[in-house]
Amino acid sequence: MLRDTRRPALWDMPCLSRRTACAMAGAFLSISALGLIPTRTEAAETVRFGSVGGLTDAGVYLAEEMGFFKEAGLTVERKRMDSAPALVTALATDQLEVIGIGLTPGLFMAPQQKINLKVVGDKQSSRPGYSATRLVIRKPLWAGSKEKSIASLKGKKIAITSRASSSFYNVAQVLAANGVTIPDVTFTQLPYASMAAALSTGAVDAAYMIEPFLSKVLRSGVAAEVADIGYLGDAKESHLSVPLVYSENFAKRKKEAGAFMLAYMKGVRVYNDAFVKGINKEKVIDIMAKYAGVDRKVVAESYPAGLDPDQDINVKSLQEMQSFFVAQKMMPKPTDLSTLVDTSFAKAALAKLGPYQ
Repeated sequence: MLRDTRRPALWDMPCLSRRTACAMAGAFLSISALGLIPTRTEAAETVRFGSVGGLTDAGVYLAEEMGFFKEAGLTVERKRMDSAPALVTALATDQLEVIGIGLTPGLFMAPQQKINLKVVGDKQSSRPGYSATRLVIRKPLWAGSKEKSIASLKGKKIAITSRASSSFYNVAQVLAANGVTIPDVTFTQLPYASMAAALSTGAVDAAYMIEPFLSKVLRSGVAAEVADIGYLGDAKESHLSVPLVYSENFAKRKKEAGAFMLAYMKGVRVYNDAFVKGINKEKVIDIMAKYAGVDRKVVAESYPAGLDPDQDINVKSLQEMQSFFVAQKMMPKPTDLSTLVDTSFAKAALAKLGPYQ
């Protein structure tokens, strides 16, 4: 005969009367309801965040280190990928919930292809004094001023990572402001890590560079800065280059998506406290160096990237960039940006935290 190993109900225990057992059960339930007996805590939701890595993931690093994600009931897994197409594919197929990705024609066209990604915030932007991207020129080509040096680039080679990127747009704006058109120069596509060597050998004459490669090439004396991309924005509205993007399904998970934005915004504000106000700057540098896997000296000597503390999205600058891509025949037609941009998560977090002071 098989033995019944199930735990007997209280009223089935031989030493208790049914009346006593019921009284004990009722008392147990009452105590539990009052919270005097520990209950299982709700498991943290896992959110997978992808990017190419680097210092501009600072908001994510700080939200993790300072416990903001844990506070929000989230466990964030960080995944590095080599390219924007890989990140978009992973997001569109629900291998990731959130990515930081440079603005590209492909991202703008996602809604046209029924890929309902959502641009929700700022993972890297530029404003005066806060830009981790600059246009540099080989030292021998310095013409006495930034303006004259840029104007002298006619007929020269400029390195960018890709024509289908915000890099191409940003450089084109700088050139146009100094009387140089796109056909006046030759654009050479190179990885950021290869640009310093190309400048040193003269394979290119100028390069659009990002930290930490930027500061290193300037300190080496190989190149001189001629344009700070921060001045494409202004003190009130940042110029967005790398948005924070949610997958379609994650955007529908309002609780978790809102919690991620709230924690991320807190992390971004710690970053701004450090680099704008000087609050706990050394500690923040240590955290960024640890998570990015670089020497703290690299962080300390780098130009700080812009990260909007209120996660405001400058839709006007997005519209201008999209118009540029259409004019360059990289997009067949413009996208209605209201189908791509979703500011509701940032606005909800802002309502809780208040405007950054």
